[in-house]
Amino acid sequence: MRRQKCITPPSSFHVLPHYFHTETELREARRIEYNNMGYTNVHRLASPASLDPESKLDWWREDPGFSEHHRNWHTYYPYAFDPNSAQSVEDHRQGELFAYMHQQMLARYNCERLAVGLAHVEPYGPGVGWDGPLPEGFNVGLNGFSFRASSMTIPARTMLQTRDCSPRIVYSGDLVTDRERLLISIARGYLEGPDGERFELTKNKLGMHWLGSTVEASNASVNKSLYGNLHNNGHIVIGLISDPDGRYNINYGPMANEYTAARDPAFFRWHKFIDNIFEALRVKQDPLDIEDLKLKDDEDKEIKINYIKAITDKASTVNTLLTKMVKKTIKVYLAPYPQQKEKRWSKVTRNVLEHQPFHYEISVTNETTKDMDLVFRVFLAPVTSVKELEGRRNDFIEMDRFVEKIKSKQEKTIIRNSSESSVIMIPGPTPKEFEDGSYKDKGYCGCGWPENLLLPRGTPSGMRASLYVLATDWSKDKHKELDGKDPKLNRSVAYCGKKNSVYPDERPMGFPFDRPLHFNSKASHINTLDDMVKEVHNSAQADVAIQYKE
Repeated sequence: MRRQKCITPPSSFHVLPHYFHTETELREARRIEYNNMGYTNVHRLASPASLDPESKLDWWREDPGFSEHHRNWHTYYPYAFDPNSAQSVEDHRQGELFAYMHQQMLARYNCERLAVGLAHVEPYGPGVGWDGPLPEGFNVGLNGFSFRASSMTIPARTMLQTRDCSPRIVYSGDLVTDRERLLISIARGYLEGPDGERFELTKNKLGMHWLGSTVEASNASVNKSLYGNLHNNGHIVIGLISDPDGRYNINYGPMANEYTAARDPAFFRWHKFIDNIFEALRVKQDPLDIEDLKLKDDEDKEIKINYIKAITDKASTVNTLLTKMVKKTIKVYLAPYPQQKEKRWSKVTRNVLEHQPFHYEISVTNETTKDMDLVFRVFLAPVTSVKELEGRRNDFIEMDRFVEKIKSKQEKTIIRNSSESSVIMIPGPTPKEFEDGSYKDKGYCGCGWPENLLLPRGTPSGMRASLYVLATDWSKDKHKELDGKDPKLNRSVAYCGKKNSVYPDERPMGFPFDRPLHFNSKASHINTLDDMVKEVHNSAQADVAIQYKE
């Protein structure tokens, strides 16, 4: 299945509840439904922080929409896709999107960790802690999955059965070799194909796509026999760590399944290891020159962003965003009791994060002599003790990306609702709409960041963050196939691409934070985000607070 072949499935947390709720919870939900007792309240008891500090973020990792997004991203961008599909994989930039989407998952997770007093995720993988124990244990609590005790060591080899029931062995030492070969290739600037051809990493805009495809080991890998299957094999090794050769017939752990992998703290440690490989290429790319970010014409007339504000819709608070935990009722389909004559939906509730709806207010002035379609790139990054922009680069979370026409000599105030974000998932069919066929297709694919997690939870006192926006020229940034077409960037496009289309934005994903910035002698004073905004007039930033109401 490819992104351009989307179907309209029901949300998996409705129809595949065993991936989201424990067997005990579902058994109780079915009993209560059968006895017409309403619904059951689902919650997981957090372990004492002194025993397992990672449990502070169980609520985030186990959010149903989060798991659905990760699973569906890999469904619509499978590593084993048909290489003869209708559209070129380079048009989708699947490898680059794999790297960027997971980097954004890490950035968001690190922001949540900061809010509960935990440090950034430390990498764990071949050559980076791999020869020592994995400190974090984890019990996913789902039927059919094993738990992992703390401080388990990586086995020398892991054996599993393939779909045709033939055995396959993953040697941990091979993953060390895979990493070394990838890093050597990044250092020399190219990957090597099976016939000796070069895939340039720093001199070609597809460099990150080729690297991402090769690290994931999708069918677009430039050379699986040389670079192996690093990403996928790492998931397998950690997922089968409790019984690596199958001698005890223990079920695999959550890391070996795309539905459940992101519930495990080890997922983020593994993907921090993977992201460090991508970071090795990011810092080797030609840096962005600060002059290249500016928008001005031949007469030095500029596009200026005068300010950006974030305003909550009901409270009307400016630059103070509000979140809270709420009880959400979820209908789940369970096999009926024998006495039931027809299928029934049961109900469970669980605590999930929600934010007060908000909007951005952006004031922009076009001093030039021509009308312009501008793409506004909105990011959020937590404020920490690190002030240098380069030290914060990987903390920036993409919040939105949208196109707006600004006429010549016009000063315009743009209002952009949080519910329109190009990051978040398009709503899927409700169980009722799915059953009666009343759902009207809105482009839903199940891929996209869950709207309830768009904002980090923040802290009761208000977690400080930098809200940043950069405007660039969409006529130069858009893919050539979009000439003359609607410039609208729909929901979910940032992390999942655009349905029935190429990836619309030709800029590197994460731009302008996809690589180091070069500060030339004219702007040698630039060191912080404030300095950058003073120099680049088509950008703006605001200090905001994210307040969590307990």
